[in-house]
Amino acid sequence: MTRRKGRKAVAVSATVIGIAAALAGGYAAAGAAGLIDVATLTALGVLIVARGAVRGPEPRPVREKKQRRDPGRRPALEAADFPAYTAIASDLEWARMSRRHYEYGLRARLARVAVALGQPRAGDLAGPKAADADGPGPDLATLERMIAALETLPEAQK
Repeated sequence: MTRRKGRKAVAVSATVIGIAAALAGGYAAAGAAGLIDVATLTALGVLIVARGAVRGPEPRPVREKKQRRDPGRRPALEAADFPAYTAIASDLEWARMSRRHYEYGLRARLARVAVALGQPRAGDLAGPKAADADGPGPDLATLERMIAALETLPEAQK
């Protein structure tokens, strides 16, 4: 028997004798309940040692990020560069959820856009005001119709 196998056999036998002594001590101290307690702790210890001793497969290598050509250069466009766009997108989203947000946020913005495009009848694009300010706003199809009408205004004036 080689020296390494001898040490392993001694370690295993010492572990088995230690576990048996702990189980006997638990039974002597508290009967069946003590035996169950010690057995539970022993099983937990065996699982922890086994998990530490058993090696899993090698982890996959992490791929490097693609490096930009010029790391000092920022991307061409960022959302922070267009705060008005972010505000308009937020107004559109909230207008669908709440009639109040539509009436006091998006409707006024649509009116300003229509006036800026040279269309004096901005109120017609937004539609009539609703009596229930607590209900949901217009649906997505209605909002798309309004935006499409605003986009065609300059072409209609030519």
